[in-house]
Amino acid sequence: MNRKGVMVVDWQGLMKEYNRKWQEKRAETQMTLGGLMATLEAMPAESVVANLRNPHSYRGYYIDLAFERGDGSVLASDLLTMCKERVRDQTFEGYKGGEFVMGLRTPVWIAKYGCTGDRLMNVGPAGEISVAIEDDGS
Repeated sequence: MNRKGVMVVDWQGLMKEYNRKWQEKRAETQMTLGGLMATLEAMPAESVVANLRNPHSYRGYYIDLAFERGDGSVLASDLLTMCKERVRDQTFEGYKGGEFVMGLRTPVWIAKYGCTGDRLMNVGPAGEISVAIEDDGS
């Protein structure tokens, strides 16, 4: 209640909490940034993995992280370094605005900037990635 006795609702706070809970649900069903980092750390240093590049705020859920899929491959150690940089208080700007910080429990997607994409599910021992294709409702 404010000074005039009128009920005041913190809509921004409610939406932030709602988004956090929704993000936790997604984190249970796909690879997170922390899971990706753990997988890369467990690989031999000379291992190569699918070329994931250009990390950015995911268009579908701005609080999630997306990588674009590039041609060829990249050293697992280089991708790991890129991932570690994403959890050092780096702020990402959402596609239509807002600032978002990524953490170990942040779900990871494969998508071009400004587009929706697919959930990253796994990075295999040979460096291949597996995704879950998202249904766009059409």
